[in-house]
Amino acid sequence: MVCPAPVAQYATGDPGQRLEGIRVVVVDDEEGPREFFREVLELEGAQVVAVSSAREALAAIERDIPDVLVSDIMMPDKDGYWLIAAVAALRISHGRPKALALTGDSRRHSRLRVFGAGFRAHLAKPVGLEALCVTVARLAGRF
Repeated sequence: MVCPAPVAQYATGDPGQRLEGIRVVVVDDEEGPREFFREVLELEGAQVVAVSSAREALAAIERDIPDVLVSDIMMPDKDGYWLIAAVAALRISHGRPKALALTGDSRRHSRLRVFGAGFRAHLAKPVGLEALCVTVARLAGRF
């Protein structure tokens, strides 16, 4: 993934896009994008748990339910579709995280599959910093 700007230079300056207090689980099997997303979201005030597999993400969600799940779709072993189904199957009394799918494919049928699986939002890689932050804020109910 090519980063559009160094993380240290990113700041929205717009309080409407700040992510203070939003709890996020980020899952991506590639370390570069995973750490990049973690840093950007933390700079905006989010509390982030970043993991490298769908199984780790499910375990993190079971320990402490986040507001938002940011998940890569194509991962080895268990993919994002497995993860969203596993989250839906959890016996949670106070709501599930809103989920954002990250894919390398922006074609219509891919977006339809993502939404049909239960994700609430979709962004195609490479993901823009502003789009990521605005989408997380929207999913967490800030907009």
